[in-house]
Amino acid sequence: MNDLDLVRSLRRLRRTVDMLQTDLRHGRVSEELIAEIETRMEHGIATEPRCTGLVAPVDALRESILTPRPELLADTIRCCERLKDAIEEVASRLG
Repeated sequence: MNDLDLVRSLRRLRRTVDMLQTDLRHGRVSEELIAEIETRMEHGIATEPRCTGLVAPVDALRESILTPRPELLADTIRCCERLKDAIEEVASRLG
């Protein structure tokens, strides 16, 4: 994947995480957005050597959302923040 394609994929992933985080703040868990994050990771981002730092935050997000309960929403929102920070870190290295 070239730099431009990777930056575009990362931007789409970040927007999806933003939308999920907004839903979580309103007490909703969007299965569609979670599936979209999974799909974006599976279609190139997870296998991209420059994105190895994103795998752990995505895994943490997955684990925090497996058993959605109101008390876990705050943890999942924090996982979204950590994932967005990791995305920004990768994107900033690309230019």
